[in-house]
Amino acid sequence: MTIAIKHSLSLRKITKSYGVIPVLKGIDVEVAEGEFVVLLGPSGCGKSTLLHAIAGLHPIDSGEIVIEGRDVTDVPTRERDVAMVFQSYALYPNMTVAQNIGFPLRMRKLSREVIAQQVADVARLLQIEPLLERKPRELSGGQRQRVAIGRALVRDPKIFLFDEPLSNLDATLRVETRAEIKRLHERIGKTMVYVTHDQIEAMTLATRIVVMNKGDIQQIGTPYEIYHKPANTFVARFVGSPAMQFIHGRLLKDGGVVRFTDGKDWTLTLPFQNLVADPTAEVILGVRPEHIKLVSPDQDGHEALVDLVESTGPEDNVTLSVNGQKATARLETGSTKSGQTVKVQIATDKVSLFDAVSGKRLN
Repeated sequence: MTIAIKHSLSLRKITKSYGVIPVLKGIDVEVAEGEFVVLLGPSGCGKSTLLHAIAGLHPIDSGEIVIEGRDVTDVPTRERDVAMVFQSYALYPNMTVAQNIGFPLRMRKLSREVIAQQVADVARLLQIEPLLERKPRELSGGQRQRVAIGRALVRDPKIFLFDEPLSNLDATLRVETRAEIKRLHERIGKTMVYVTHDQIEAMTLATRIVVMNKGDIQQIGTPYEIYHKPANTFVARFVGSPAMQFIHGRLLKDGGVVRFTDGKDWTLTLPFQNLVADPTAEVILGVRPEHIKLVSPDQDGHEALVDLVESTGPEDNVTLSVNGQKATARLETGSTKSGQTVKVQIATDKVSLFDAVSGKRLN
């Protein structure tokens, strides 16, 4: 028996242009009830425009925005039952924390008793009870962002929208507030759509990620799928730090086995049964840094010269020259030093292959 998935949000063929410049080019996304969907991409890719369109802050040129089965494409923002958290917090400086959180309820003309109870419940959930009588100027950036989240939370909307809410915080506060947002989602189970250009935020928060570039969707998938099975070279390059290494070459059929070669007298035997070897077509081999490992001199592998060692604390990012190709490996701290010749193996079952013309994934 097939169980129907209830969608909180449906975006259908959404287009938007500013003058002659297209910003959104026919966006299709279905968000299931209770999902945490992250819109990820570089600056100018259209992710914030799409979020603002969902909120009703920007009209779209064509397409449909449907929230819980209701077409809200032309419905005013206040009637869409969504709540937005901005990166700038947007708190009222002359109000206390309690007044800021309770403001949407006062606009609904609820009683003081109901407002006080709901503000107290939200403050307890976000662990900001000691801050209720303070003004925004007396708060840290992380505390202000929690108040902004509380103001959205108290409305009990159908969908929460987050527009790069952590970008104004320092590194430590970003980690702490990110964890709080994740815990909040796990506790309340509400649908959330979150915009960021930070891949760590996307990977740690999302149940699914929508990778965007130049107004188009490049891939929709779980964090695992986006990282380990990138749909094209853009996603492969954009997600991951250090980035995936690309080596241009061709596939050869050798005794029933497919091998990759870049024409420099070395090959990799690939374990993918569905590959069709075409020596006339150029392909791109994609290798993640963690898929290159050191082996002892007497083991099979490829000789590599260590060009640069960058320590990150728990591990080193090591730039290698392998048969004339540059590659970055993620290795145990102190395992290599610059100028050293080592032997490495590539985890061929983990590599990605892309068509060199279209950039699309082949395996």
